[in-house]
Amino acid sequence: MSTVLWRRFLGIGEPAAAPPPDLGRRIARVQLAAARRIAAPWVGAYRSAFKGQGIEFADVREYVPGDDARTVDWRVTARTGRLAVRRYVEERNRTVLFLLDVGAGILAGSGDRTLLDVATEVIALIGSAALAGGDRIALVAWSDRRELEVPPHRDRAAVLRLVRALMCTRPSGRPSNLSAALAALPKQLRHSSVLVVLSPFGGSGYGRVLGALALRHELLLVRLWDELAGIGSADRWVPARDVWGVAGSGARAAAALPAELEPIKADLVTVSPRTPLAPLLGRAFAARARRRVA
Repeated sequence: MSTVLWRRFLGIGEPAAAPPPDLGRRIARVQLAAARRIAAPWVGAYRSAFKGQGIEFADVREYVPGDDARTVDWRVTARTGRLAVRRYVEERNRTVLFLLDVGAGILAGSGDRTLLDVATEVIALIGSAALAGGDRIALVAWSDRRELEVPPHRDRAAVLRLVRALMCTRPSGRPSNLSAALAALPKQLRHSSVLVVLSPFGGSGYGRVLGALALRHELLLVRLWDELAGIGSADRWVPARDVWGVAGSGARAAAALPAELEPIKADLVTVSPRTPLAPLLGRAFAARARRRVA
């Protein structure tokens, strides 16, 4: 049995503050995985899924058949004698805020990768697409209190900053209070933004706050779930901690949708240590974009 699993099961071996000895290699692996996926179609899917806040004037060009007649600039047309249209570009520079639940369940997992590792890779992938699409990225991590915050940035090192912060963090093992984390967001998100919430979505009481946020912001829910990290009987047993952080034997369990999420109008994807993340997120972006134009 893997030493990693037993140490996780016993709840020992987590240094208080020192970064992991293989930090550089782990960061490079996550960055490389993200860089390989951030091709033009993937960024385009992100931009189509999460629209900008509006449009702004770019320039005027000559009319070509098929242009929308409503964009004709009659003043320029009268001055030049040639039919001209106004061209607009989408305003970006939105904030993409990742709210990560780092309660006790974030160290759940039945393999060598914890749900925190999975969440870090998801954030690196979406964050890289957001930067390439012209947006800013930020991070807040909560358990029953705020444990980590990275303010919005749009520079090339922004993803590295988030990934390094997550890989150096040591969750306190406290239970999650997702309601309190969500209730604190309006002070940070004063304008319409993209909100990505990563959590096992256990417990109750957060649905009302999440629903209110969905009315103002574009919302993507990423459920962190490992079907082998629950408590129960099954034909395969592994030492693990469940999504509540309780030590026990992992067993297969279905990722049933929590009742709190059923009325929420938001996109939801479920990821585990065995999920091919980039294809799943790409499909989620494409599906969201299709719904926007339907």
